[in-house]
Amino acid sequence: MASVVVDGLVLPVSLDGHQVLDFCNTRARWGTPEPKEYLVSHAHLTVWARERGLIPAAEVDRLRRLAVARPDEAAEVVTRALRFRDALYAVLVGPASAGDWAGVNAEVGPAAATVALAAGTPAVWRVTGSGLDLPLRSVAWAAAGFLTTPAAAAVGACPSDICGWVFLNPTGRRRWCSMAWCGNRAKVRRHAAKARADRG
Repeated sequence: MASVVVDGLVLPVSLDGHQVLDFCNTRARWGTPEPKEYLVSHAHLTVWARERGLIPAAEVDRLRRLAVARPDEAAEVVTRALRFRDALYAVLVGPASAGDWAGVNAEVGPAAATVALAAGTPAVWRVTGSGLDLPLRSVAWAAAGFLTTPAAAAVGACPSDICGWVFLNPTGRRRWCSMAWCGNRAKVRRHAAKARADRG
C-alpha cells in the first residue's frame, strides 16, 4: 500500500483524511497470515498521531524520549493499540462480536476519563495527560466520536487480498480503497487472466 516517510519512519498515507479510518489503515493485508504492519513501535504510533492531528506536535519529542526511557511500558501501549485497532476494525466492517465491542470500550473508557473541554468558541474536547498512552487515548476518543455518528454505518473495506483498508462509502457504490492502487491492480489481473484464457 502507499506509504510516506515521516521523521525517518514509514507510515501509511491518509486515504480519506479521517483519523479513525486512517488508524485502521495502519495495517494492510487484513485477514491474511502475514499482514503489513505500520505501527511497529511506539515512535510510529506517536508520529502517526501527530500527523493526524490527534496530539500536539510539541508532545512528540517528549514522548519519544519517554518511550526510550521506559521501553516495556512503551511496548505495552503499542500492544494495546494493536488490540484496540483489531476490535475497532471488526466493529466498523463487521461482523462484530460482543468481545470486539468490549475491546473498543476497554480503551474508550480510560480515554473518556481524561477528556476535558478546552476554552474557545466553540470549546473543543481535548484528551489530557502526559503518559505514554496519550496517542492511544487520543485515537480512542476520536473513535468514540466517530462510532456515534451515521458515518460509522457507511464504512467499506477494500476487497483486495493485499489491502483491506477502510473508507467512507455512503452511497455503497465505491469498491476499492483507490482505483489508482487496488482498482487498477485488479483490472490488470483480470486482463491478464482473460488473455491467458483466450490463448487457451
